[in-house]
Amino acid sequence: MNPELEALIKALDAAIQAQGTESERLEAIYESLLADASQRHPNLSLEALDRTIQVAHRRWVKAQAAFPTLPPKA
Repeated sequence: MNPELEALIKALDAAIQAQGTESERLEAIYESLLADASQRHPNLSLEALDRTIQVAHRRWVKAQAAFPTLPPKA
C-alpha cells in the first residue's frame, strides 16, 4: 500500500476511534494530512480525495477484521 494512503487511512481511523477533545485533535491532524495530499495532487479536489480515503478506510477496516480460515486437517 502507498505510504501516503496508509497514513491518511490510519489518521482517519484514529479520529473515528477517539473520543472528546482527542477526537477533535486527531480530526485536525487528518484534515491537515488531507490538505497536504491535495496540494501534491492538484488534479484532485479535496472533497474527492476525502471520499476516496473514506472508501479506502472502509475496505481497510473490513480487511483488518477478516480472519484467515484454518486449513482442513490432513
